[in-house]
Amino acid sequence: MEPNTSGNMQHDDHDDDDQCLEIATMEVHKVVPPPRRSSFEKLKTRLKETFFPDDPLRQFKGQPVKKKLILGAQYIFPILEWGPNYSLKLFKSDIISGLTIASLAIPQGISYAKLANLPAIVGLCELALLLCLLFVC
Repeated sequence: MEPNTSGNMQHDDHDDDDQCLEIATMEVHKVVPPPRRSSFEKLKTRLKETFFPDDPLRQFKGQPVKKKLILGAQYIFPILEWGPNYSLKLFKSDIISGLTIASLAIPQGISYAKLANLPAIVGLCELALLLCLLFVC
């Protein structure tokens, strides 16, 4: 509809035909609801996703014993997996990122200690403890 000079709305049949053509050419897809599951199955699925979001043992299924031992060692010591592909370029990048984080974390630890009216060494010890925890986890 377009306004005419008198201010009334004027109906244009050509625009309606275009809209009808657009609607007629659209495809309609039926959405099928998921299969019904019992409350116990729903609870079991939710608990599994909460506590075990990714099955860590799936890589071992169907493998020969030798391959399972290798995969187990790589699971416990991840360096066995990525270590052979580690390069000097990656080492340089790791050094730069470590120095960057240290340049931010050291003053931050000291500042938090000062905010808590503690000696600056407490903030540095907290940083060392945090790094140990990150290394273990």
